[in-house]
Amino acid sequence: MVNYCLKFPSREVHSDRDDEAIALPSIHGCIPIGTDPDTAEALAALYRTHCISVIDAFRFCKERMLWHHFTSFHGTLTVPVQKLFAHPSMAAWIKECDWLMYQKMVQFVSPLALQVVPMRVIDTFRAISTKLANHLSLTFQNHHQHVQDAKLGPATVFAALLDRLLRVNATAHAAANMLTNDANRDQMWHDWVLYVKPLKVAESSLPGVGYQRTLRILATEMRHLLGPLSMSTYGGMDPIYAETLAEPSSNGSSYGHPGIDDSSTEGVLDRWTNFLQTLPSLFQHADARTILHCAGAVGNAALRDITIAQALSFGSWWVTKTWVDEMLLWMAEKGGFMERTPDTMRMRGRDETAPEVELPTDDASDNFGGPRPRTAISESVDAPSRFGSVDINNSYDGSKSRGASVAYQENYLYRDSHQNPPTAAAAEARDRKISGTMTTNGDDSGIGLETEQDELQKDHYSGFVAEGTNIASDPADVVVC
Repeated sequence: MVNYCLKFPSREVHSDRDDEAIALPSIHGCIPIGTDPDTAEALAALYRTHCISVIDAFRFCKERMLWHHFTSFHGTLTVPVQKLFAHPSMAAWIKECDWLMYQKMVQFVSPLALQVVPMRVIDTFRAISTKLANHLSLTFQNHHQHVQDAKLGPATVFAALLDRLLRVNATAHAAANMLTNDANRDQMWHDWVLYVKPLKVAESSLPGVGYQRTLRILATEMRHLLGPLSMSTYGGMDPIYAETLAEPSSNGSSYGHPGIDDSSTEGVLDRWTNFLQTLPSLFQHADARTILHCAGAVGNAALRDITIAQALSFGSWWVTKTWVDEMLLWMAEKGGFMERTPDTMRMRGRDETAPEVELPTDDASDNFGGPRPRTAISESVDAPSRFGSVDINNSYDGSKSRGASVAYQENYLYRDSHQNPPTAAAAEARDRKISGTMTTNGDDSGIGLETEQDELQKDHYSGFVAEGTNIASDPADVVVC
């Protein structure tokens, strides 16, 4: 189960940050002991390129290219870089990098919540939010569980947040159609003051605190949110509305923002949005989840009274309340998502040492593989790498590698003979083995040996690349922001 953090944003994220280059966390705090620095730097550079490519594909609505960047990523890694990527200590770094990547993507699309978005962009976002988790599960199904968890955690939260954005956008247009009509707003205010009893609503919905502010919102702020109105008072309305209208301060909204054009759709929605953004400051001692719960409960109680009374505006009120609920959820979920930084997860400094974690062997996980064929030397995790990857032990058993070069065998046997002198019988058997290896069939032309091209055509090469991937771009480039 994914842990969602709800938090209303403490400050607005300025648009000038969108063009800033993404800065990934330092990889040196996570690499295991004995890692070649060049291998670590290569992984960091390749993963940063991967993140930038995914962000650009998402920004320009290139859905096919987005999937391709995920499926083809492992093909860009060499064998030692693949081993480092699969190390358990790298899971935290992978997760933090993906989190920063998705944060940048949310920054690009967040202004679209209240804007008119082309249907093609809506369809692309809906497809990404629906397929992202499944696509990553299939792409990384041959990896170890810690790699899958690191990739799926941030992706699942991002997909849910993108789906919330689509819900806000859809309900915002429906609410705007209701709130931009003068007759609808007059009818909504008329039914509100006649059928909604603020005292009963507050008593039945609040957990024992916040009564005064809630009553002021229901009796005063609601009128300013629905303004301009042709008439503010009606016969038979609850006395609390008449009392608030008689107050000198009721001529202006305490939380309103002057200068908004009431005749435009954008101005109406912005007025409600600005008011919703003030709720955390009005109820400073309540956390985001409590504010969401109480706002939903108060709205439901008020709308039940309007619906039971069969008021003419009950449809307009339910549409508006649906948008308010979705907007509050979007603000809280986005705030919690964007407030997270790599500092929230402790990462070791460059000079600190990592606990020794044994790399899983192929026998322990038969599904582990990669797009590049494994050479004879890399078949065993314990074998020393010629490419500077992580070395756990300094020993090597030549019988574990199939097709190893004769030169490597002779080198190993020479070293082993000096450390552990063999017996006469073992030495004779060893000489016969080497002689047979060099003179088998009297042919040293290399005919019949598998080439690198043959290895690339084996079935296990497609372990990290989905079949039928179409890397063609979409017919048109659409910049969504």
